[in-house]
Amino acid sequence: MYSSFYLIRKDFALIRKFVLLLIPYFILMGYTNFDSYTMFTLFPAMLLLINSCTMDVQHNNQKFLVSLPLRRQQLVLAKYLALIPYCVISLVFTLLLYTAGYAFGLTSEPLAWREILLSIGSFPVLAAIYLPLHYWLGQKGAQVVNLIFIMMIMLNVTAFSRLTQKVPVFSNWILTGNTDGVLIPLIAGLAYIVVIYSSYLLSLRIFLKKDV
Repeated sequence: MYSSFYLIRKDFALIRKFVLLLIPYFILMGYTNFDSYTMFTLFPAMLLLINSCTMDVQHNNQKFLVSLPLRRQQLVLAKYLALIPYCVISLVFTLLLYTAGYAFGLTSEPLAWREILLSIGSFPVLAAIYLPLHYWLGQKGAQVVNLIFIMMIMLNVTAFSRLTQKVPVFSNWILTGNTDGVLIPLIAGLAYIVVIYSSYLLSLRIFLKKDV
C-alpha cells in the first residue's frame, strides 16, 4: 500500500501544472454554461487520468518503474487507486463552482448532489474502459484512444440526459431520492464493482505479458 501511495504521488508530480489549469477551466465553464455545472464533475477527473497516462507514455516511465523492486501488480493497482483522488479533486472544484455561482446569484437552487454523484460515478466506469486500452496500445495508440475518450467526455451531457429519460429509476432517484425497492440499486452496485474489478484484472493481465 505504501508503494501505491508513492506511485500516486509520482502521478500528481507529473500533472501538478495541469491541475492548476482546472481553475480557469471551471471559471470559463461556470460563466458560459452554469446550468450544466453538475456535468463538469466528470471532465476534470477523466482529463487528469488521461494526462497522467499520457505523461507516463511520453516519459517512458513504465520502463523505469518495472526496473524497480516493484511488482507489476502494484503499478497497475496504483493507477486504479489514483481514481479516488481524481474524483475528490473534481468534487471539490464542483462544490467551489456551485458556491461561487450561488454567491453571485447565478442560481438559487439547492446543490444537485444526486446528479453530481451520478456524474462522478460514471468516471470509474469510463476509466475501466480506458485503462485496459492504455496498457494494451501503449504509445502507438495513445493519441487515438485519448481523442476518442475526450469526445466521449464532451458527449457526456447528452448521454446523461438520455440515461435519465430511458432509465426511470435514475430519474426518480434524482427527483425524489427514492427508489422502487433495494433490488435494482443492489444489482447496479454489484455490476459496478464487477466492471471495475474486471477491468483491473484485464489491465493486470495485459501488463504482465507486455514487453516494456
